[in-house]
Amino acid sequence: MAEDPQRVGAYWLSGRLGAGGQGVVYEAYDEAGRRVALKVLHTSDDKGREQLAKEAEATRRVASFCTARVLETRLDAGKPYIVSEYVPGPSLRAAGRVFAGDDLRRLGTAVATALTAIHEAGVVHRDLKPDNVLLSPDGPRVIDFGIARTADMSLTATGMVTGTPTYMAPEVFTGTRAGEKSDVFAWGAIMLFAATGEDPFRADDLGAVMHRVLSFHPDLGVFPPDLRPLVEAALAKDPAQRPRARDLLLALLGGGHGAGGSGLLAEGSRAAGALHLPDPADPGLGTLAEDAFLALGPQARELAPEVFLRLVAVDEDGRESSRRAAKDELLQGRPPREAEAVEHILRVFSYVVSERDGTVTLARPALLRAWPRLRQWVEDDRAGLAVLAQVSTAAREWATNGRKDGDLFQGTRLEQALSWAATGRRHVTLTPEERDFLGAGTLLTRKRARRRRLTTAALGVLLVAALAAGGLAVRQGAVAAEQRDRASGRQVAAEAGRLRTSDPVAAMLLSVAAWRLAPGADTRAELMDSLHRPESAAFRQPPAKGVTLRAVSGDGRAMASVSEDGVRVYDVRSGRRTASWAWPPGQGRFPTGAALSPSGRLLVVATPTEVTAYDAMTGAGRGEHRLPQGSPLVRVEFGDHEWTVAISLERDLTSLWDVRGGRAVKVPLDLVGSWAVSADGRRFALVRQGVLRVLRLPGMTEDARLRRPCGGLVAFTRDGARLVCARGVITRYDTATGARVPVTGGRWTWAEDGSSAEVDDAARRGLRFSPDGGLLLGFADDSVRVWDAATGAPVFAHRAEGRASDAWIDPDLRTVRYLQDDTVISLDVGSRVEKARLGAGVTAGAVSPDGRLLAASGERSPVTLWDARTREPLGPLAGSQGEWDRLDFDARGRTLLAGRAGGRLSAWDTATRKRLWTRDLSTGSQAFELSGVAFAPDGRTVAVAVNRLDAPAGGAWRLVTLDAATGRQLRTAALETDAGAIAFTADGTSLVSAYGRILDPVTGRRVGAGFNTSGENAIVATSPAGPLLAVTGADGAVALWDSRRRLPLPPVLRGVDTAAPARLAFSPDGSLLAAVTASDAVNLAQIWDVATKRRLATVRLGDVFVTALAFTDGGATLTAAGQDGTLSRLPVSGDLVAKAVCARAGRALTRAEWARHLGGVPYRDVC
Repeated sequence: MAEDPQRVGAYWLSGRLGAGGQGVVYEAYDEAGRRVALKVLHTSDDKGREQLAKEAEATRRVASFCTARVLETRLDAGKPYIVSEYVPGPSLRAAGRVFAGDDLRRLGTAVATALTAIHEAGVVHRDLKPDNVLLSPDGPRVIDFGIARTADMSLTATGMVTGTPTYMAPEVFTGTRAGEKSDVFAWGAIMLFAATGEDPFRADDLGAVMHRVLSFHPDLGVFPPDLRPLVEAALAKDPAQRPRARDLLLALLGGGHGAGGSGLLAEGSRAAGALHLPDPADPGLGTLAEDAFLALGPQARELAPEVFLRLVAVDEDGRESSRRAAKDELLQGRPPREAEAVEHILRVFSYVVSERDGTVTLARPALLRAWPRLRQWVEDDRAGLAVLAQVSTAAREWATNGRKDGDLFQGTRLEQALSWAATGRRHVTLTPEERDFLGAGTLLTRKRARRRRLTTAALGVLLVAALAAGGLAVRQGAVAAEQRDRASGRQVAAEAGRLRTSDPVAAMLLSVAAWRLAPGADTRAELMDSLHRPESAAFRQPPAKGVTLRAVSGDGRAMASVSEDGVRVYDVRSGRRTASWAWPPGQGRFPTGAALSPSGRLLVVATPTEVTAYDAMTGAGRGEHRLPQGSPLVRVEFGDHEWTVAISLERDLTSLWDVRGGRAVKVPLDLVGSWAVSADGRRFALVRQGVLRVLRLPGMTEDARLRRPCGGLVAFTRDGARLVCARGVITRYDTATGARVPVTGGRWTWAEDGSSAEVDDAARRGLRFSPDGGLLLGFADDSVRVWDAATGAPVFAHRAEGRASDAWIDPDLRTVRYLQDDTVISLDVGSRVEKARLGAGVTAGAVSPDGRLLAASGERSPVTLWDARTREPLGPLAGSQGEWDRLDFDARGRTLLAGRAGGRLSAWDTATRKRLWTRDLSTGSQAFELSGVAFAPDGRTVAVAVNRLDAPAGGAWRLVTLDAATGRQLRTAALETDAGAIAFTADGTSLVSAYGRILDPVTGRRVGAGFNTSGENAIVATSPAGPLLAVTGADGAVALWDSRRRLPLPPVLRGVDTAAPARLAFSPDGSLLAAVTASDAVNLAQIWDVATKRRLATVRLGDVFVTALAFTDGGATLTAAGQDGTLSRLPVSGDLVAKAVCARAGRALTRAEWARHLGGVPYRDVC
C-alpha cells in the first residue's frame, strides 16, 4: 500500500502478508537477502511496546516444534517490530482444502504438538485459529503469538474481546481469563474447520457468536471413530472436562509414549511432517525476478541491468533506495528494437516495476535485497549511481528550462561526472540528453577558461571517452562481453551454492566457472567452499508410479525404490540401475514400509496384511510373514544382522522376524525407543524409559548384567563385543561381562559441550558403526557426527541443510551418506588439506614470513631448518641444542632468533646455519622473561619486550633494541606496562602491541591513542604491504586498523564462533588475512579478504595445537605448523583452488550444463 514504508530497520519490505488490530505483517528481506516475516505495531506507545515485548518473549520461550522462530525484536524503534522466520505456504483457511483420514490426523498432531510446546514453555496462545496455522512444505506451523501472555481475554469496557470470537472458549465470554484449556477448545474448533471447511460457531454478530459458543454442540459425524472422542472432549463447554494439549498429542500418537518433553515433541513433529502438502506456489521475490530475467530474450537481458540501475539511488553514505525515473530516460535515443526490448522488460517485470504519469519506479524496493543479480549490478556500479542520478536530473532540468548555461555542471561536479561517464560505468549508457548536457558543460568551461589549457584539455579527453563509451563500449565489443561475463559469473556463484546438496559436482564446476568469469571475493569464497565442503555426490531417486518408498542398504551403497508397480534398485555411487522387477501378476502391492538388509541383497516390503522378503536383484521370494492383524502403519527395519527384520505396528516395535528361519518372536516389552540387533543375530538391545535392556535371541531371555542407564541411542560393534549407549555422553560396555569399557581419550560426549539437547530434540536420530568397527556415526535431524570408536575423539561433524532420516558409513571409511527426503547425499569425511609429518618428536616452531623456511626442534635435538615447500630438512643450526621457548624469523627469512625463559637469546644465519651471536639479557640478580619479539621490516634490528621479574611495581618492563647481525644492544627504553606480543608496522616507524598501544621503537613511548584489544591473550599482526594491522578482540573477532591514521576499519572480521584466534598472518600482498582458532578442541583455519572483509573459507586442520602460521609459495598457499611436527598446507590462490576443485570433481562442465546455467556466455573449458 502507498503508506507502507520501503524499509523498517535493516529490513526491506516487499508487501503485506496481513493486517489486524495490533499491526501489519510484511514479507521482508534482510541485508543478505533472507526472506522473513516482519510485524510492525500500529502504535508506538508504552502499551504497544509492552505488547510486542510479551509476544517476543512468549515466542522465544517456545521450543521450535511446529512453530515459527523469532529472529529479532526491536522495541526502541519509532514503531516497534518483531521479525520471525518466513514460513512458505498458505494458511489453513486460505488453502481452501477439506482434510480427511490420515491427513486430518496429522494436521491435528501438528497443532497439538505446537500447543504442547507452547504450554510447556508457560505460554498460552489465546488466538489460535485457521488463519494462524500455516501449511508449510515441511508440515503445519502455528504462528502469531500476538496476544499470547498479554491482557486477559475477557470482555472489555466496550464489550469487545481480545482474540477471534468464533474460536474462543465459552469461559472467555463469561469473563474468565483464558488458559491452556482455552487453546485446547480452539484446537477442537480448528479440527472441525479442517474437516468441513466451515467455521463451527460462525454467526452474524458478536452476540450470536457468543450464544453459539456457549450453547451449540456441533455435529462431529464427519470425524472417524478414533478422532471423534478427542474433538468432542476438546470442545467440552466446561474447561475442566477438556484434556491437556499433551494428552491430546499422546492420544494422537497412539499413546504409550514415555519420552520426555522434547522427545514427545520430536515424535509429534515427525508425525506431522508426514502430512502430504503440495509445494506452495509461494516463491520469493528474488526467485520471481530471476525467472522473469531468464525468460527474456538476449537483447532484453543485455538491457535489463541499465533499466533497473536507473531506478536505484545511492546516497553519500552508500544507502540504497528506489528512484523514480522518467520513462523517456529509459527509451531516449534507442533504436526501435532496443526501445521495444525495454518496453518488454517493463511488461515482464510489471509486478515489481510501476509506471505512473510518464515515470517508472520500483514498486517493490525489497527487490534490491531479494534478487542476487540486481544486488551484484548495484555493487558493480555503486560508486557511480549517485553521479548518474545527479546527471540525469540535471540534464532533464537543463533541457526543460531551455538549455541555459546556468543549469550546466561546472568545476568539480563536471569533472566527477565526466570521470564517471568515461571510466566508471559498468552497465549504464548515457542518453543523448545526458551526453549533450555533459558536452555543453565542457564547452562552457573552455569558453570561460581558455588559459587553463591543461584543465580544458583534460576535460576534453574525458568527454571524448564518455561519449565513445556512451555510444558503443558498454553494449558492444569486448567491454560488453566482459561485463556480461562478470554478471553471469557472480550469478552462477550463487547458483552453485544452491546446488551443494542436489548436484555437488555441478556446484563445484560452476564455482570454478564463476571464478574464471568474475574473479572477486564473492566468487572466490564460493570456489573455496567447493573445495572444502564435504558434499561430494548426490543420488536422487527417479520418480515412480504412485506412493513410493525408499530403502537403503547398511553400507549406503544401494537404494531400492518400492512403488505400486514394482521395485527398482540403484547403485548410489554411479546412479546406475542394477535391478528392476514388477510384482507378480495379480499381486500388486501398496507398500507401507520397505527395508534393505545390511548387504543390500535382501529386500523386505510391508503391507497392512503381511511382510514379504525378496531377493533384491531378482525379485525371487525369500519368505513371508502374515501379520496377526491388518494395520495401516506397518514399518520394517534391519539392524546389523542380514536376516533379522524388526516389525513395528502403529509406531510400536512388536516383533523380530528371522527371514531365513521363518520364525517371528514377539518383543516382550513395550515403549521401546532405540534398538539394535547384533551382526551375528544373537543379541537384541533396546532402550526402554532410559534403561538399557539386552535380550538373547531367539529366546528373548535378558542378560541382567547389561541392564544399565542408557540415555537414548544404542548400537553394537560389528563383532558384537561392544555395545554403545549415546545421549549427551557416549558409553561403551563389554557384552560378555557387562563391564563399562572406558575410551582412551577420556570422556566421550556427543556434543563438544557434553549437552544432550541435539539428541533429545531430534525427530530422527540414530547410531551406526563403520564396517570395520573403527568409527561410530551418529545423526540427529540435521547433525551428522563421526567419532573414533577407540578414543572417542571427534573425526567429522556436519550440519546438513535438511533433516537426515538415516545415515551410513561407507566401507571405504572416507564417505558418509545420509538420506534426505528422496536423495542420498555423500559426504567426504577426509580433509582436502595436504598434510605431512616432519618426524617423531619434532615440534614445528616457526615459519618464515616469506613462507620459504620452517624451524623445528625436538626435546634434546638441535633446531633444524626445513624447506617449507618440499618438507625436506636443510640441516640443524649449529649450537642450537636445548629447549627454546620461542623461535622468530625476520621478514625475509635470513635470520632466526631463538629465546629462552630468563632472557637468553641466540641468532643464526639461515643460509649458512651458523650461529651469529648469543646474548643474555639477565645480569646478576636481574631475571627477565620474554614478552614479545619483532624484527624491523629491513631485518637489521630486532625489538625485544621483556619483563623484569624482580623489579618493583612500575619499573618491570623494558624495550630492548638489538643489532640483528651482531646482537649488540643499541638502546633500552622503559615501558609504561607490559607490551605483550609486538610487531613492527610496514614502514618500521612504529611498534604495535597486543595490548592496544602504538609505541615509538626508539623511546618506548606511546604514539597516539592506540586501539582496542581483548587484553592479555590478544595477538597482533601487521600487513607487509601497507599501514594495516590486525588485532584479536572480544568474542573471537579480529579488528583491522589503519596504523598510520590510528583509525579502525570496520566492520570487524567474524569467525564461525567466539573462540579467540591463536595465530594471525597476512599474505605477502596484504590482500588476505588468515587466523587459526581452537574451537571445541579442533583447530580451524579461517581466511578473509581484507578489502571486502568477507570470510572466504573455514577449514578444519585437526586437533593438534598450531604453533606457526604463514602464507607460502608467494602467497599461493597457507601453511600451518603443528606442535607434533605436522605441516598442513592448503591452496588459497584462485588458480590453485580451481585446479584442486576440478580434480575433485573429476570432470569438466558439459556443454549442456553450460547452456543451462550460463546460456548467454560462450562455452569454455574452465578446468
